[in-house]
Amino acid sequence: MKAITKLSGWAFAISFLGTLPLGTLNLSVVNYAFRHDWAGAAGFSVAAIFVEMMIVRVALAAIRRLERFTPFFRVFNVLTCGILLFLAFNSLLAAWQMETFRATVPFSFLNPWLAGFVLSLTNPLHLPFWMGWTGVLRSKKVLGDQRGMHSCFITAIGLGTAAAFGIYALSGGYLTRLLGSRQVLLNWVVGAALLITALIHLYKTFFNGKIVSG
Repeated sequence: MKAITKLSGWAFAISFLGTLPLGTLNLSVVNYAFRHDWAGAAGFSVAAIFVEMMIVRVALAAIRRLERFTPFFRVFNVLTCGILLFLAFNSLLAAWQMETFRATVPFSFLNPWLAGFVLSLTNPLHLPFWMGWTGVLRSKKVLGDQRGMHSCFITAIGLGTAAAFGIYALSGGYLTRLLGSRQVLLNWVVGAALLITALIHLYKTFFNGKIVSG
């Protein structure tokens, strides 16, 4: 039970914090809420979260398949670090170029369910983001293959994203303006956090065999 609780906390926190930075998904939720289309906001959110949870399922399967090649376990860890470094590079590059989020809401003409499905499915960062964090959590023995762990992991991720969407919907334009004015700082913070995580994981992979081997 303690392991499940710890895993749920990690999954919820990563999903919640990963959804907070401004993007087309949470901005779309704000757009529906601003128009008082609460059914649309709910439908969009459910569809987007469903796709994300399916992508997490794919990430879990991919990571488990890679782990079967025991001689290449270190390669798997390097791949995880590479993904995290890629995500960190994206955030830091955006911060360096002083990029702010452009308030565009694509597919707003579609049915909310379909818009949420398409936008979430075409998000290029979903799979690398969750492959990277899944690799980190498995290497730390937080995420294992015990009965119910994967379902708990995916459910907590869905709840974390739902919580972030809910905050955006209820706060409306206030949170959008607040984070929008601090988007560059947010990019620096997210990029630095990912970079530190990747470097620690890389260090443990090559310089601390005891931790890598468990």
